[in-house]
Amino acid sequence: MIKFEEKLKDCKITVKKNVSLAEYTTTKVGGAAEYFVEVGSEDELVGAVKAADEFGINHMVMGGGSNLLISDEGYKGLVVLNRYSGISQNKEVFSVKSGTVLFNLVLSSTNDSYSGLENLIGIPGTVGGGICGNAGAYGSSVSDCLIRVKVLRKGEILWVDKKDGNFSYRNSLFKKNGDIILGAEFKFTKAEGVKEKVKNILLERSKKFAKNMWCPGSFFKNVIADDLTKETLTKIPQDKVVFGKIPAGFLLESVGAKGMKVGKIEVSENHANFFVNKGGGTAKDYYALAMKLRNLVKEKYNLNLEPEVQIIGFKKKAAILGFGLEGKDLYEYLLNGNYEITILDQKDKKDLDLEGIKVEDVKFVCGTDYLKTDLSKFDIIFRSPGVYRYLPEIVEAERKGTEISSAIKLFFEKCPAKTIGVTGTKGKGTTSTLIYEILKKAGKKVYLAGNIGKPYLSLLPDLDTDVIVVLEISSFQLIDMKQSPNLAVVLNITEDHMDWHKDRQEYLEAKENIVKHQKSDDYAVINHDYETPKSFADLTKSQVYFFSKKDVVKGSYVKDGLIYLNTNKEELIGDTKDLQLRGEHNWENITAAICAASLFGASTNDIKNVVFSFKGLEHRLELVTEINGRKFYNDSFATGPQPTMAAIDSFNEKITLILGGYDKGLNYDFFIKKIVAKNNLANILLIGDLAAKIGDLLKEKNYQGKVENLGKSKMADIVKKAFEITKESGIILLSPAAASFDMFKNYKERGYQFKNEVMALKNNE
Repeated sequence: MIKFEEKLKDCKITVKKNVSLAEYTTTKVGGAAEYFVEVGSEDELVGAVKAADEFGINHMVMGGGSNLLISDEGYKGLVVLNRYSGISQNKEVFSVKSGTVLFNLVLSSTNDSYSGLENLIGIPGTVGGGICGNAGAYGSSVSDCLIRVKVLRKGEILWVDKKDGNFSYRNSLFKKNGDIILGAEFKFTKAEGVKEKVKNILLERSKKFAKNMWCPGSFFKNVIADDLTKETLTKIPQDKVVFGKIPAGFLLESVGAKGMKVGKIEVSENHANFFVNKGGGTAKDYYALAMKLRNLVKEKYNLNLEPEVQIIGFKKKAAILGFGLEGKDLYEYLLNGNYEITILDQKDKKDLDLEGIKVEDVKFVCGTDYLKTDLSKFDIIFRSPGVYRYLPEIVEAERKGTEISSAIKLFFEKCPAKTIGVTGTKGKGTTSTLIYEILKKAGKKVYLAGNIGKPYLSLLPDLDTDVIVVLEISSFQLIDMKQSPNLAVVLNITEDHMDWHKDRQEYLEAKENIVKHQKSDDYAVINHDYETPKSFADLTKSQVYFFSKKDVVKGSYVKDGLIYLNTNKEELIGDTKDLQLRGEHNWENITAAICAASLFGASTNDIKNVVFSFKGLEHRLELVTEINGRKFYNDSFATGPQPTMAAIDSFNEKITLILGGYDKGLNYDFFIKKIVAKNNLANILLIGDLAAKIGDLLKEKNYQGKVENLGKSKMADIVKKAFEITKESGIILLSPAAASFDMFKNYKERGYQFKNEVMALKNNE
């Protein structure tokens, strides 16, 4: 890399090679950095990082060397030691350079009796590192007194206001983004007794440390109590919940951590969350001790301790469980990280889509016995949505300490952008797409991702705080989510996926995660017309708006056939008669979308332009064509009773309904009563596994129309029969109210076959 070294020299930066990092960390372990520079000015810091970016070299900025565990193999790339320090003061405002030792900032402010950061006295590291990880103690955080932060982001230097820093417990936007912090401004207030408080805190801290011991600081983060299940919380003494968190030190001590050791690394007798090196220790032993203790806590409390220490250079054993579209997205993301990847799938390897996969770098466990491998040997398992979260094999691996994650969880952990999440039993795709189209029309930088749109992990390099990501999110993805979107849209929720979920309660609890972890400056846009979604308003800390197709609400609604937006003031959007989306059920999707888009800055004109030109999505009540006065509609996406009922309600004409498919274990009693009462439902063609079951229910409820059981006939024969028995001006509706897996690969293939055979019939007429 001669050119890279020359570039650094042009920036007047001295570069060294293969420099041991152990002497620069507070653990005194770690291998060598491939390249190493020490910088003392902003120009040098920016120049070093830009040079690394230009030549595609990994880079890491170090401050005081605390909060780091670097592997014995070292760091392949550039390590920048930040010595760019200094403090200037204008009354209560302190301007600080990022390489300034945090201790010095706290001391400088408190010596003048300024309050704000005194609880942080004695915390090691630099101001830049403290801001990035939102360092804190005793209920206080670095971010409490921040005004703004100066960063290098994607080659551009800019100031970011505190409110845009997305600060949370031991996290920030800057950490997610990989920003390089250059400096910051703090504002403090005068207070009595600050100096005395500092002395007391320093005295308390000194009791935790022994001389001649090296330590990275607290190894694990404290646990946020709100993130735990009621069952887990009952195992925690109430007096151990401090500032809404359970100290990791208590959890570790309760599993006998004190005095435990691996090699030359041991748990401090003074504090169970401090792992110390008395000399001659290795990073491998540090890691082994930490993972051993994490597993013990997992086994006792069924919770995963998350490292506060940044672990650099250790390869994680990662399993991708289920290799569909999300699996491929995960593979592409993990390939650029420090992972050993294993793909597990119930299909044979030859049946997987391995285009673009470096098969020589990946292990495979495939076939019907794929879950018989020991899942606990993996550090982390990324579960695909189709794999049930609480399979016994997954639960057992988790009990033994394996972290269970997913692509959507990883996305929310890493995403710096604003997020809009849409969930519900049906209508998610239509609503998500409408929100996306309105925001795009409004000139926003917006992406559509999730179950429709782009793979979300692949978006991460293009995201920043000015971007909005709209996600359609299912219960499969939400079931173990610990983060919620900035704006959550909750459509109607009825019974679905009972072949996947344990019961209806589990299904509802999964959906609830879309609002449960929101903050006070987030938004929830909730269906007001049904009790189940309406109850979600009581589960969130966010600002709640509603949408309705019958009631006047704060948000958006339909009244006398007119659509209104009522987020700030009541505004008429237009007449439902002018919509191209057919069916009153789509009024719910439309009012949800316009409310959400309005809260994220769309104007009334933007909303009108999109809503009245939007024709809907493929396979969702999609007009295919008309043949001799008979209209064919493809509603293959209707994989449960609710959307089929809505589809039937969308027509006054006589209907021939194509109904049935794979049995997901749903209850069809209410559905059958509904369709029997419809006067315009002239014919029903039954298909698939459910044909006999639904036929019996129709007979039992005394359905008066014509019923034919076509079983698993070819789609061409189904379409031909529907055409033959439908009178002129009638509707032929494929809306199966069931999944497709008994006859088709998925609902899309079912819809495509229907459309193809309809067009073939038209061409032959």
